Amino acid sequence: MIRDGAVLVESVQHILETLAGWQNLPPSASLPTAACTHPLLALLHAAPHSSEALASASGWPLPRVLAALTELEIEGRAVHENGRWYARLS
Repeated sequence: MIRDGAVLVESVQHILETLAGWQNLPPSASLPTAACTHPLLALLHAAPHSSEALASASGWPLPRVLAALTELEIEGRAVHENGRWYARLS
């Protein structure tokens, strides 16, 4: 699990620090449709993934996935933390 990005949790504060970038959305809010037009973002909105898992799920070669993730990160639409990629909510 550590290789997959698991972190040691010794207190509630550790959990809060790890989840610091997350935000709560009201139940009626939905994801913007423009954010899901990118195939990798659609996968990331469902759940965080490693680069390799995204390559497998999308059917894209790993170099193409890494290039696309870099572009999404520069655009502020994806973030890489603890070995996993997450979609950023705008």
